[in-house]
Parts: sequence; C-alpha cells; structure tokens
Amino acid sequence: MVTIDIIGLIKQLAVAIPVILVATQTITAALHGAFNIENPNVNHVISWVVAILGGLGFVAFNGLDFGLPTAWNYVMGGVAGLITGGAANGVYDWPAVKRIFDAITSIFSRK
Repeated sequence: MVTIDIIGLIKQLAVAIPVILVATQTITAALHGAFNIENPNVNHVISWVVAILGGLGFVAFNGLDFGLPTAWNYVMGGVAGLITGGAANGVYDWPAVKRIFDAITSIFSRK
C-alpha cells in the first residue's frame, strides 16, 4: 500500500513550482534572445517543453518524491511541469480558464 504525506508533498511543490517557473521564463527568454525568435507560438512551445523538462529534472536530480513508485513520480513531475508551464504561459488569461477563476473568485467574494 502506498502512503502519501500530503503536507510533505505540499512542501515539495512549494519549492519546486516557483523554481521551475522562474527557470522556465529565464531559459525561454534566453533562447528567445539568443536565436531571435519572433514567433510567439514557438516561444510558447519552448516554454512548455522547458517547464515539463524542469518538472522531470526535479524528480531526477532533486529527489522530488510524491510517495509513489518511481515511474509515477516522473509522471507527477511532468504534471507539475505542465501546471508550471501554464503559469509561465499565462494560461489564466485564456477566456475559458479566466471564467473558471472568475467563478471561483465570485464564490468567495462578498456582495
């Protein structure tokens, strides 16, 4: 039976996600400047790939452990990278995602 320490998991993600986010934006900006990439779609793809590799790298090199078997830790690292890639690419600005955040905000807002 696999047990997962939720508090430990949150602590790990509280370190991993901001680091992956900053690294993703820095590496993407460096590649953008070094290769003079003007196409925003290419920059988004680079950003997503770097974020996913960052999540996988945290599992491989930093020992990010979700309390799961090794292969599933890599899957979860990739998912953490996807979430971070979404933040790096401004997914929250997309109309469908913005409506979801607005709905959540309205639930907790005073009228």
